[in-house]
Amino acid sequence: MVSPKETFLAHADAQGFDPTVDNLRRQLTEIKLEALEQVQDLDEVGLKKVMPGLYQKIVVMTIQIAAHVGLAVGLALEALDEAQTGASISKFSREVRNQMTETGVALKRRNSNQLAKMVAEVEVQRLAWRHNHEFLSWLGFRRGDPRYPAKDRRERLDAFKVRQRLLKCRDSVIELLGPNLATALEAHDRFMLANRWRLAPSIDHSIERYVWPLLSYQSGPTVLLEMARHEFDAQRDKGIKPEKLAASQKKLAKALRSQLADSLQNIPDAACSGVLS
Repeated sequence: MVSPKETFLAHADAQGFDPTVDNLRRQLTEIKLEALEQVQDLDEVGLKKVMPGLYQKIVVMTIQIAAHVGLAVGLALEALDEAQTGASISKFSREVRNQMTETGVALKRRNSNQLAKMVAEVEVQRLAWRHNHEFLSWLGFRRGDPRYPAKDRRERLDAFKVRQRLLKCRDSVIELLGPNLATALEAHDRFMLANRWRLAPSIDHSIERYVWPLLSYQSGPTVLLEMARHEFDAQRDKGIKPEKLAASQKKLAKALRSQLADSLQNIPDAACSGVLS
């Protein structure tokens, strides 16, 4: 029997391996790119009209891919495609993602098929941890900003229950996908956030970029990938040449591919199978 890791690598490394899945992945990327362009200039009223339909298309396409390759492999392929194309839900503003959340909750309640319910549940929880990562980026790391003294920031973090909410959605995804794939997806989603916090390219922050990933207690490849992500941000903020930045981004995608492949070695049985009944 072919393992999820082998299935993922076959689809990731050989375009044309499965034309049906290739086409679904391409359509999913196109829908996200279309949505990103379409919502740029919409106000709240316009978002309420447009986003439910667009996000429903995204979730339905994700379900179709999972039906062919299994939930875990489908989500891993989607993350890899996002890293390579930049077409990620994380790039949407918080206002847009709020509209997505409402639609996602409705889809989760509406679906009776087990695979569809699992996809909808994972996507709802991923939207939730994107919100919390963005809030941490906005408030949790504003050291030295006179507008937000430390006491005020801590009170806000407690008032919005960031820790409880983030850990709850993380635990929900771990239950469905296992800890390794959940870790890979959460780190990927945080890195793709358009409004994420970045460590500035300073001497002091170069130490933090080195130390913080080591203190995450993750496996070696995961720590090295997080370090590479921090360094990528520092390179971009330094204004290095586009070709060099593109080379760094390509290395990140390669490292993510390896992390995703390894994370598929220990996943719950329910996340391995596809097929819509």
